[in-house]
Amino acid sequence: MRRARSEIVGRAVRTAIRNPGRSTLTMLGLAIGVAAFIAMVSFGTGARTAVMQQFEILGTRVAFIRSNTSRRDFGGSPKPLTDSDVEALKRDAMTIERVVPRTTELRTVRSLNATYSTEVTGTMPGFVKVREWSILTGGMFDDTDVQNRAKVAVIGVTVARELFGRADPVGQTVTVGTNLPCKIIGVLAPKGQATSGRDMDDILLIPATTFAAFLGMPTGYHELQLQVRDIGMLEAAMLEVVPIMRRSHRLSEAEPDDFRTGSPIQAAAAAKLVSNILTGLLMGIAAVSLLVGGIGVMNIQLVSVAERTQEIGIRSAIGASPRQILVQFLSEAVVLSLTGSLVGVLLGWLMSYLVAQAMGWPGGVPVLTMIGAGLFGTSVGVAFGYLPARRAARLEPIEALRHE
Repeated sequence: MRRARSEIVGRAVRTAIRNPGRSTLTMLGLAIGVAAFIAMVSFGTGARTAVMQQFEILGTRVAFIRSNTSRRDFGGSPKPLTDSDVEALKRDAMTIERVVPRTTELRTVRSLNATYSTEVTGTMPGFVKVREWSILTGGMFDDTDVQNRAKVAVIGVTVARELFGRADPVGQTVTVGTNLPCKIIGVLAPKGQATSGRDMDDILLIPATTFAAFLGMPTGYHELQLQVRDIGMLEAAMLEVVPIMRRSHRLSEAEPDDFRTGSPIQAAAAAKLVSNILTGLLMGIAAVSLLVGGIGVMNIQLVSVAERTQEIGIRSAIGASPRQILVQFLSEAVVLSLTGSLVGVLLGWLMSYLVAQAMGWPGGVPVLTMIGAGLFGTSVGVAFGYLPARRAARLEPIEALRHE
């Protein structure tokens, strides 16, 4: 039994070798289809992972409330975000673990040897905990610094590089704006770029009270950053904070919200949905290319049957059954399809790796995906090779022998 199978496979391999050009073109069609399928899955997964990583930079349990003081379409003047709102949220919100206010302005910062414009942010010590931002060197200012309006600052690595080069900035003094000298007490760990392309490390943090006293805060806080107790509570938190803020701003039922709520996770979910749709479309296109490769197998096998009609007649005349002829031509389709699919798996992996390296996203292709694509490609080739094999098996021996 094993010997018979070996003979069938060996004959199929020899047939493929006898027609190298035809066999190569047949296998190439399937290889391209399998490679495209694997590459599309890899591209979609890599892009989705990269997008999610970008949103995770902003924190995984973060929501925000933003001021609308710059707008005038509420039928009245929108109220600014203040410490009263912070206290109301801390007091009444059950799903919120931390509330951290933030106000930001672009200001010029000067050291002894350099001048640089950066995003100056007045905030509270909990800012780094909400944003899950570690400290590279030094430390963060504390509640005592906030109470005393301390002239201290924590800077991002971009600001450190622009103002101090390779020197250690901790302990150095910079002047924020025209009249606020601040001692640098810490440097934030690098975060990289946000999804908008903004450099997250281009930032300087000072206590919110220091910001208000020396730089001014005429329109209140720009944003209240909220850290929910658990990521599963995010939607509940978004619903809970609205009535609390409306009470804090003393809005009547007829008045619209004079603030906006949102979360990076919501944007990430939307981006993930779009990515999944695009990945599905690309996989559909790749599947079509696999079908085209299968049609190529069928056409080549039909040509092979036509060319070998007399051979089929001779084999039938000396006792070969229709089943044996069917198995022989199917085995040839299996050899071509399996070889083409294996080549496609290698090409798909290589394309995924090269594109991932160029784009800077994770490029690993799951083993199950490669195995599945290879089996799918082989199945398509064998399925399309069945029709020519059945046609060969049904040939009448006498008619086959008369064929020229």
